[in-house]
Amino acid sequence: MNVSIEILEFPLCVKNKILRIKDITKLNIEYITGKNIIFNNSNLGLKEPHKIIISNDKKRIVLLCYDDDINLYNEDLSEIITISKLTDIVREILENNKNF
Repeated sequence: MNVSIEILEFPLCVKNKILRIKDITKLNIEYITGKNIIFNNSNLGLKEPHKIIISNDKKRIVLLCYDDDINLYNEDLSEIITISKLTDIVREILENNKNF
């Protein structure tokens, strides 16, 4: 079975929202673009979400972002992560970093 992979462009509006969070530049941020995986000669396909990895030496969080959705999700899709919640998470990571 032939498979086609289309690399998606990471949404700039999501990057801008994340970069507005105070002190987030003190952490490592990695943006991984999502993919559309299409199984040729069939009506099947997969959408791999964009990933945002925010980390420091001690903690790491992976967020998922879909092209057609303005929400961010945690890695297992069980929770929506709003920008205000992400701000709290970033603050917590930075505070924990100071305590070590």
